[in-house]
Amino acid sequence: MKLEVFNNKTFGAVRVLADERGDVWFVLSDVCRVLGLSNPTKVANTIDKDDLTIIQVTDNLGRIQKVNAVNESGLYQVIFQSRKSQAKKFKKWVTSEVLPAIRKYGLYATDEVIEKTLNNPDFMIKLLEELKKERDEKAKLQEKITLLTHTKKTYTTTEIAKELGFRSARELNKKLEDMKIQYKVNDTWVLSAKYADKGYESIKQISLINGNIVYDRRWTQKGREFLLELFKNYTTSSA
Repeated sequence: MKLEVFNNKTFGAVRVLADERGDVWFVLSDVCRVLGLSNPTKVANTIDKDDLTIIQVTDNLGRIQKVNAVNESGLYQVIFQSRKSQAKKFKKWVTSEVLPAIRKYGLYATDEVIEKTLNNPDFMIKLLEELKKERDEKAKLQEKITLLTHTKKTYTTTEIAKELGFRSARELNKKLEDMKIQYKVNDTWVLSAKYADKGYESIKQISLINGNIVYDRRWTQKGREFLLELFKNYTTSSA
């Protein structure tokens, strides 16, 4: 997480932090100053709890301070409390310049940033490295979110085999075995170690009336997408 100071001729300095999830947080005291709200603590009590957090900042003396910060939703709640005529202009600046730039590039190109980028190659390299790191972290987070989302919908091998153009689930399973993607354990197909933790399958243990235990394997939506991509150029004649 990196705290940046955004300067505007009309509104002055506003400190903004983008966290590892991509959420943007505005230091509440800076927002209140811009909007003419004299008691940030009182304002904080009016903000929904989900839209308010505490972050650490460094003051002018180098001391670590804990301050309230609001996300975009919380920011709008604060703006609505202001009677200053520039409240609408402040909202427009944030929504049309600051937020879009942060979401697109992971940073806000202030005049200071632009000047340093042009005059200092090392600064530009460091900036790009930080941007790449932020994007990688966002990609990993999105992967986790996708994994959790896709585990609810599942498909049988027969369904996917039909979708891919295989003659049967047996044929698809044999093909996957030949490709070293899966192997059989006690009559149950299991993904190889390389694919086992990708969230491609869901296996449930089922107890039968006669006391026997069988395992029901189904493919998750993510697993289905993996197979569709794997066999996108597959034809039954190539089996």
